Amino acid sequence: MKILLATRNPAKIKDYQRILEEEGLSIATLESLGIKDEFKEAASTFEENAKAKTLFYHQLSGLPTLADDGGFEIDYLKGQPGVLSRRWIDPTRESSDQEIVEHLSQIILKIPLDQRTARFTTVLCLVKSAEEIYFAENSITGQLTEKFHSGYPKGFPYRAHFVEKTFSRHLMDLTEEEYDQINHRRKNVKEIIGYL
Repeated sequence: MKILLATRNPAKIKDYQRILEEEGLSIATLESLGIKDEFKEAASTFEENAKAKTLFYHQLSGLPTLADDGGFEIDYLKGQPGVLSRRWIDPTRESSDQEIVEHLSQIILKIPLDQRTARFTTVLCLVKSAEEIYFAENSITGQLTEKFHSGYPKGFPYRAHFVEKTFSRHLMDLTEEEYDQINHRRKNVKEIIGYL
């Protein structure tokens, strides 16, 4: 089965492509299909954004389509930035990785040490047809740290100040095997594969 992976984020493409191909699925990307149209996220929840995005690209491609929406949630800030993870600083535009890292480093200083819990949450949506829609949702939990890690991957600035709960290390310092154990995208894909 060929599935369209509807994202332009290079880090997400790399992550998802590895997992999906391990499961024997053939992947098309927006670039490989020459799709230039851009979906604009406007909903207030990850699930609503994921569904709207997936339907949008499914209609353009005619292929079974996977798309996600997710973000970084800080408990002390009642789940912020959440769906605004890229537009946290300025709701009218997406901020750069560097802008987000600098902003987050200042926010952390205002949160008590014992209240810095946070998580990466992702909702993955599969659309096979307008009537056949399936969701999976998982998170990576941990806490904010003042210690900056310069090795965060492009497109994932929140990882620079996040220590994962299970291994008590930055995500970039985990081995591939360790990361696979807690990878929320992998868990979502496994659920989608189970559904298929």
